[in-house]
Amino acid sequence: MNQHIDYIENTHEFADQKFTTQQVDELGKLLLASETPISDKKKSLGILAHLGDLQAYKYLKEYAENPDTELEEWAKLAYGECTLFLHGDICGDDECGFVFTGVGKNNNMLRIYYMVLPHEGQLFASWQHDIIRKEMSWVAADIKCEGIEWFDCQPHYVGFSLLQSLNVSISQFIDTSIAACNEFGNFVMPEYYAGTGTPPATEIIKIIDIVRYGEEESEPWENEQPY
Repeated sequence: MNQHIDYIENTHEFADQKFTTQQVDELGKLLLASETPISDKKKSLGILAHLGDLQAYKYLKEYAENPDTELEEWAKLAYGECTLFLHGDICGDDECGFVFTGVGKNNNMLRIYYMVLPHEGQLFASWQHDIIRKEMSWVAADIKCEGIEWFDCQPHYVGFSLLQSLNVSISQFIDTSIAACNEFGNFVMPEYYAGTGTPPATEIIKIIDIVRYGEEESEPWENEQPY
């Protein structure tokens, strides 16, 4: 069976289930243990992906970096799904979860909004905007995404909409893209935003604040710009 279809059919039963912090730790440790049966790891991946919180995200990220060979696709999909659920909490939109219905001319893409930032105290220059557009577009083409639909290049952030393959994880695209940009001077923060809905202008400052400082430590975004 196609790994993507297998993942969808066998993980969505875990949506909306509640787990304690201790239970999440147990699931994460099972996932990372080499002796855990593949069937149990699949269950852990499905549950952690749908929790969409930072605790689950950390376990999924660690596993996605070194997955079992037969679960490489499951690991990418679970990590990407958890990432989008986590960012969905930021944008506050019920539609910000991971969407499995395809978009784009080939009907097998996700429309994902990304935002990248300059380092604190700095602004993007026009030549850096050019590098971001070039490198992000090149990486998208290289990993078989349908393409970047548009860029919103501002001094304090760059946002863009990508039609991304269902078989590509969030981190696979954006981490590679940021690293490619930073070959030209380390001017892009490694932290980023990703979500399935384009945030309204009123939310941009809030998102920048959260990406820079974390939700708990951020100052009231309505009154202060972090850049």
